[in-house]
Amino acid sequence: MADRMNRARLSRFWRIQIAGWLAYGLISALGALPYRNAYPILLYFIGTTVAAFSASLVMLALCRRLAARRTPWPNTFALIVVCSYGLGIVCSIAGAALEARYGHIGATSQHWRSIALVGFANAFSPTIMLVAWSALYLGASHWREMQQRERELLLAESLARDSELKALRYQITPHFLFNTLNGISTLVGEGEAQSARRMIALLADFLRSTLLPTRQGDVTIAEELAQVQRYIEIEQVRLGHRLVVTMHCDREVQDTCVPHLLLQPLIENAIRHGIAPRAEGGRLSLAIIRDGDWVRISVHNSACELHERSTVSGGLGLTNTAARLAARYRDNYRFSASGDASHGWLVEIEIPHHAKADMPA
Repeated sequence: MADRMNRARLSRFWRIQIAGWLAYGLISALGALPYRNAYPILLYFIGTTVAAFSASLVMLALCRRLAARRTPWPNTFALIVVCSYGLGIVCSIAGAALEARYGHIGATSQHWRSIALVGFANAFSPTIMLVAWSALYLGASHWREMQQRERELLLAESLARDSELKALRYQITPHFLFNTLNGISTLVGEGEAQSARRMIALLADFLRSTLLPTRQGDVTIAEELAQVQRYIEIEQVRLGHRLVVTMHCDREVQDTCVPHLLLQPLIENAIRHGIAPRAEGGRLSLAIIRDGDWVRISVHNSACELHERSTVSGGLGLTNTAARLAARYRDNYRFSASGDASHGWLVEIEIPHHAKADMPA
């Protein structure tokens, strides 16, 4: 990949190099047309252009050396001007020599002195071109270096964010597994062998899908809801009719990407700390709707007392969710958790609507 990019960059350099100096030569040649005897002047411009093309390769080596040494800009500018002027004299002398040799003037010793004087007198134009060429090259190199540095910073930031998200995600599974195994142990202790076996089967299915690697830790809301449904089935084996669940998701947000296992700890908190401790159980509702460019996620359970004492102090579920949202969306999200007027507990999340096809690769 790197070799291919270098070859492409080299090919692009030579195309621009040849096209640029050809354009300079053609524009210079047009300047000879108003003269009655344009042929000698045309030879001068051809010689100057060819020499300037060669001189630009010398400037290329100089610019690369200055860039490699991180030479300060004032020193770089001074060296480029001095070298460009010296090479400009050489280019102008080359053009004057070509004009004298093939322009029917006759190259006598007097004319060679005239050639040298012409070279010094007309060095301004090729000097300006070489300075401009060097400035363009250094500017392009600096821009390319800044782009590369920005890509590296973005990559480093992305890797750090992904590492943080994975670390937070890996907090969830052991916590959930510990709670579920406790539930299975309770069922076994109560003699509910059949329910325990079903719960083990559901747990195996849940963990199989949970531990599968996901691209950048993101899944669609539809996939996340399937995970939530598997978890709810596990809890319904244990709680039975005491757990009543309602779920709603707008069709247009089902392809929105969210961090994997974003909802599971919220649902687990609502059931474990709000509904399960109550003899009469409770109702859990999950609603996901689109509100303009935002997706609003609401998790509500009808029992608040035990849940509130558990989560206000910063339990793992809410703390982990808040940290994952901050790592994933930076400041572009909203998150709240509090008791409501119906003596229940409400968690609300608002995130940008990004379809899976719109996510960066």
